[in-house]
Amino acid sequence: MIEFVIFLGITGGWIIFGTTLILMLVFGKMWGLLGLVLLIAGIELNKFLKRKYTGVIVSNSPRAREIARHIFEMNELIILSSYPAALFLYSLIQKYIEVRIMIPGG
Repeated sequence: MIEFVIFLGITGGWIIFGTTLILMLVFGKMWGLLGLVLLIAGIELNKFLKRKYTGVIVSNSPRAREIARHIFEMNELIILSSYPAALFLYSLIQKYIEVRIMIPGG
């Protein structure tokens, strides 16, 4: 179960990062606000899983509860850092890379 939680945090961070960056590059900077919706959804899902996991499965061992709490906090940090990383990469792409779309004339 805990491996699934770690995988979910890393995958969620990449989804938030990739979606935010692609939306901003394709549709413009304001579309990056949809990444905030994904960010909030990811944090709320992490909190829900944290309550569920610590309340049901690891209620017998205090050490296991502390380890699970740290893992969920790590997931939250991964998810939180994905949005600023997308904004940073977007600004680098806009500053240093020129993207041209050329349509052949017919």
